[in-house]
Amino acid sequence: MGTWFVRFFTQAGLPVLVSDLNTELTPEDLARQCQVVVLSLPMEVFPEVVRKVGPLMGRDSLLTDLCSLKERQVACMLEHSSCDVVGTHPLFGPGEDSLSGRRVALCAGRGRRWLTWWEGLLKKHGAVIHCVSPSEHDRTMAWVQALNHFVLLSLGKALEEDGIDLHQLLALATPSFEMQMDIVARLWFQDPDLYATIQMENSFTGEALSAFTRNGAALRDIVMAGDRLAFVKLFKDVQELGRMVLEAKNTDVWEGT
Repeated sequence: MGTWFVRFFTQAGLPVLVSDLNTELTPEDLARQCQVVVLSLPMEVFPEVVRKVGPLMGRDSLLTDLCSLKERQVACMLEHSSCDVVGTHPLFGPGEDSLSGRRVALCAGRGRRWLTWWEGLLKKHGAVIHCVSPSEHDRTMAWVQALNHFVLLSLGKALEEDGIDLHQLLALATPSFEMQMDIVARLWFQDPDLYATIQMENSFTGEALSAFTRNGAALRDIVMAGDRLAFVKLFKDVQELGRMVLEAKNTDVWEGT
């Protein structure tokens, strides 16, 4: 996402300096020269880089990041700097052409001035902003990302082990199952190390996975026992959740804050 935001800042008319593995500029150079530093890093090296750049940032500057998790990342930036800190999570991938209609989560860390500027810039270019605490962000991501990926990987592994004819599977797929298979297929283009980090570095992942596997096991028992009444009751419970989701989609929670 770093390259995507370089293009975004440039198109917004802002001067941009880049530090990467193959550039002469170092992260420390950027900390000394820039008012705003955006960290787009693998989460494994994030603390090391923050320890280097944070102390060099001026008090009137902004340090933000693009990591998928926020609790430890925002705490790390706060610990090693005295400048304004905001956690940023773009809820989209680098294939998008613009910010228009795309969701971005912001986690306030320290200061209001740069948070207001950053939120305003993103909104100006069409982003849908949702401000949330780092802890609540990560708790939500345990469901949105960690559990979502867990389900996809489980489905893919089950299909791989079964050896079912994929041509026949796709020929007989319903629209909803075809969408699931499209998402499984896109895993081919993803970074397994990033997905492992999202699963294993979120302190809330275990809670979400336990709830999912517990309910999955209960549903399996209902199906294997042929307990139609229990199945219908469970289905109606989920139908009620579906109604609540439809209501939530019509509130300002989905439109950003």
